[in-house]
Amino acid sequence: MQKAPVAVIVLTYNEELNIKACLESLKDLTEEIFIVDSFSTDKTLEIARQYTEGIFQNAWVHWSHQRNWALDNLPISYEWVLFLDADERLSDGLKQEIANTLTGNCKLLEGYYIKRNFYFMGRWLKHGGYQADYILRLIKRNQARSIGSGARDYMTVQGELGRLKNPMIHEDKKDLALWIDKHNKLALLDAEESIRFESKQILSKKSDYHAKINIEHSLRIWLRENVWVMMPLFIRPLFYFFYRYIVQLGFLDGKEGLIYCFLHGLWYPFLVDAKVYELTINNKQNETNHPKL
Repeated sequence: MQKAPVAVIVLTYNEELNIKACLESLKDLTEEIFIVDSFSTDKTLEIARQYTEGIFQNAWVHWSHQRNWALDNLPISYEWVLFLDADERLSDGLKQEIANTLTGNCKLLEGYYIKRNFYFMGRWLKHGGYQADYILRLIKRNQARSIGSGARDYMTVQGELGRLKNPMIHEDKKDLALWIDKHNKLALLDAEESIRFESKQILSKKSDYHAKINIEHSLRIWLRENVWVMMPLFIRPLFYFFYRYIVQLGFLDGKEGLIYCFLHGLWYPFLVDAKVYELTINNKQNETNHPKL
């Protein structure tokens, strides 16, 4: 297939189980593949060197920090950038569509959402909220920045956005123990974010974002800031699980759908609420023990 004028940036940290499939899916798309690694201690970089020499390392702070560092510091030759995580890979149809879009005669927009087919325990989850999972990953690098919000990051692009038709694949080969350990750490970030939302230090109303700048998943951000934080602790995870598993038909994805909806739609937000409660108690105790003069 024709090579596309796009630089692909893959963020990694101890991704030896995932990185080969990711990079294998990229070799027909472009000659410019960059790895931004957070000092992996496994075989991630050994595998990556089989596919690219564009390997850079930068200390981890947050996904948004890492993406912005990549945009600011990598020797990118192209106007267009495609961000991927190590547990994501491109379908053949998507590679062809990207090449056709960037080399065709049609008017280009400033960024494109890509549908993500989400696999868990080897099964494609087609329900529970993942039937329309679009993420903003193909962007003009001079028009885009990433902003962090708790355990998430969102791309912002100045200009009009579109959607590509063909999907990428998300399939993390790591086991449940690693998934749980990772999300236990992420829960603290989301708990701290929730407390900031309650104190009105919210993302979507920051004055430094011009009205013409599109924030990825702006509706989802608004719901988190204005609806989710108003719901009572420990009750809202129950509503969320019911919405994901029943209303969005997560039960149709079998045992894998049940496991994922329970872990991601109930256990994780409940853990976040527990950490919010813990942080709130600790803050009150600190204020009592160290009153302001």
